[in-house]
Amino acid sequence: MQTKKTALILAGGKSQRFYPFDKCSITLNNKPLIQHAIDRISSVTEEVIVAARDEEQGERIKKIIKNTNKIVFVFDSPKNVGPLAGFLSGLERASFSYSIVIGCDMPFVNESVVKFLFEIANRDKYDAVVPGWENGMLEPLHAVYRREPMLAAVKEATGKGEGKIFNVLARLKNINFLPISKIRDIDPGLKTFTNINTAEKLKKIQILQ
Repeated sequence: MQTKKTALILAGGKSQRFYPFDKCSITLNNKPLIQHAIDRISSVTEEVIVAARDEEQGERIKKIIKNTNKIVFVFDSPKNVGPLAGFLSGLERASFSYSIVIGCDMPFVNESVVKFLFEIANRDKYDAVVPGWENGMLEPLHAVYRREPMLAAVKEATGKGEGKIFNVLARLKNINFLPISKIRDIDPGLKTFTNINTAEKLKKIQILQ
């Protein structure tokens, strides 16, 4: 039987490099970045959760995306712990054991790569499957997590005022740090990891389109 899956899209970042604009509302090919992410991720998951900064941001996002009745919105709590707030509110709401977590500024998420991450996580019951680069850098915002251990780790970290995702990963017992080479076999250009967090990067991608 196929395991049902959740997608958690983190939208609550401060978007300082796009100020005064919210980066998830920035458009690429006449479509908001977050809509690109939703369209791609919803084809391989049964549930899509958007973790917004607050209800005000959530209402703004609802106005720019389609099929809002199919999207679950949650809001960051506690404050001042960065993306961990979105992890906490999103995983508390998640209906299924495994969630793919991505940023709202990732318009090229590759469905086949996402399926691959879920397959590895579910097959071997990992607490997390986190892509890792050859230089040791990780992609924790393009990774699959098991709800219960990840939620416990996030609660422990935020309870101690720790806002870094790496403090959370250190608390997990069973992680697969998946070599990027395995993903390159599916997505040779590794576009799946592209995040558009500056106006300059947006302009560069628009030129390449």
